[in-house]
Amino acid sequence: MQFFPLGDIFRDISLILMVGVVFYSSLLSIILYREWYMNESRKITDIQLGWAIFLLGMAFNRGAFILADFYFITEPWNTFFIKFGYIGLILALTAFFFAMEISLPHNTRHMFFVSGLAHAVLAAIFPRAWLEAIALSFAIIVFIGVLLFLNFTMKNTSDDVRKSIKIIIAGFFLGFVGFIFASDMAYNNLGLIPYLIGELLLVVGIVIFGLGSLYSPVLEEFDWKEKLVELYFIQDGGLLIFHHEFERTSELDQVLTAAGISGIQSLFKEITQSDSGLNIVSVGHFEILFSHSETFTSVLISKAPYKILLGKLNEITQIFEQMFGNIIQNFGGSLTEFSSAKELVTSIF
Repeated sequence: MQFFPLGDIFRDISLILMVGVVFYSSLLSIILYREWYMNESRKITDIQLGWAIFLLGMAFNRGAFILADFYFITEPWNTFFIKFGYIGLILALTAFFFAMEISLPHNTRHMFFVSGLAHAVLAAIFPRAWLEAIALSFAIIVFIGVLLFLNFTMKNTSDDVRKSIKIIIAGFFLGFVGFIFASDMAYNNLGLIPYLIGELLLVVGIVIFGLGSLYSPVLEEFDWKEKLVELYFIQDGGLLIFHHEFERTSELDQVLTAAGISGIQSLFKEITQSDSGLNIVSVGHFEILFSHSETFTSVLISKAPYKILLGKLNEITQIFEQMFGNIIQNFGGSLTEFSSAKELVTSIF
């Protein structure tokens, strides 16, 4: 971009906005990294770590641009910091893509990850005049990749988690638009005001993205299918309505297990003098999640008390009530009436 003279008010505004991007990106990166590090089941391929690295790359990108645009305005240092900024962000997004492509059900053959590495190499060896074209090419790839990822998360989340994902989507795309308008290409073609608006949108987008990320556990719950064990639908009287086994467990009688779960719940309701019933119970390495209807209780046995699992359990309870509510009220013990529930379980879990 063109350089602002010292004392120019627009120079100060631009510098403040760019520093804001560096500050919030760094802060959110540290928080997300800490959340990932404190998780005992953390993996190097966790999306949460990928987001943290991406935000760190954004901080490096804008920090390098601050040095190039406001302080090191002569060569060769100006080009060095410009390239450093581009490569830092590209490599950070490449790290995110590595984790993303492992989580996605699509067989992308690590296309986004390899593409990121290729663009980083091109940015390092090509002359400065090519950097804008390289950045535009990679921006298109990033847009497609993140769109696939967010579409996947929307289909595999529900309730409060899905609301948080919508916040993350809004923040990301607001920041993406801001990043495009805050580029040298946009500045040279559109002028100063769109450039400043772009910087402002980038700050706001990162803040919104951070709020969605911090208040949603979804970043560490993409392995929720691996945590499923068993699902029970139990009539209020303790009779088993429907049972689904996600993974093979010990040879226990399903009917007796359902009666035992119902009895334990009744006991705790009596002890606590509460009519609301149990919500989550931890037993050894297992978590027992409850969702209550007027005529039955849904019980999900899992290996983790993920919020996304509780949301899906509440969702399937509501639909099961709509489909079989009248049958449950007159239930005589025949499980064949609920055979179609297997398709419902498959569609939600």
